[in-house]
Amino acid sequence: MTKVFVSQQAVDGGQVYLSGDDARHLGLVLRKKPGDKVVICIDGQSFVGRIEHVEAECVRVSLHQSMGSNQESPIHIRLYQGLAKGDKFELVIQKATELGVNEIIPYTSKHTVVKLDQKRKKSRLTRWQKIANEAGKQCKRDQIPVITDLLDFSSVIKQLSSGNRDTLVLMPYEQASEEKKLPLDKSPMEVAILIGPEGGFHADEVEAVKQIGGQIISLGPRILRTETAGLITVAIVQFLWGDLGVSKGLKLE
Repeated sequence: MTKVFVSQQAVDGGQVYLSGDDARHLGLVLRKKPGDKVVICIDGQSFVGRIEHVEAECVRVSLHQSMGSNQESPIHIRLYQGLAKGDKFELVIQKATELGVNEIIPYTSKHTVVKLDQKRKKSRLTRWQKIANEAGKQCKRDQIPVITDLLDFSSVIKQLSSGNRDTLVLMPYEQASEEKKLPLDKSPMEVAILIGPEGGFHADEVEAVKQIGGQIISLGPRILRTETAGLITVAIVQFLWGDLGVSKGLKLE
């Protein structure tokens, strides 16, 4: 069934009112009619919905039984991704959504190459969230990752230091000793991953992460591009503590 994500504000007395792109997609593209069923996702909960009325700009859906939530990982992942050139950042958003990331936080640092003015920031954020929405629908997520406002590195450190103390903060760093692997003795419920921009991290930024208790880790002997490093770290975290591990259903022949 087609899956549609809505906010609680779109729900009124067991009815969901869809407008804009969602309404046009259901009515004009998919040719949905009254009586057809869709999946409605509201704040991480999925419901079977029955289409009651279809117009060009508005589709009304009645909510029926809850489907529960079984598409989300047990571990909460925040990906702090250094801003990258071209379509690299868009690739990260798409694939991180597929891998189960909950929040994607773009940021700039000393070695960031990309510069965005206020107008471009706004348009980029709108586009990035749209990419996350589309990827979430494609991979049947129950929640769409939130793409936050662009931060600078000092704001990232402030956010991490004032957050949940049980959050495991990981910073892959190409100059870290290869012995500095992921802390396998941990059983975190939340992980924050810091990925540097194309120019890499400045030594002062690495020290700042150490000061707040972050783990500086190695991803091996090869230098990874920024769009590779984030995705591989997310995949490893999901394998170890999330829902991609052998114990979570991955079968080895």
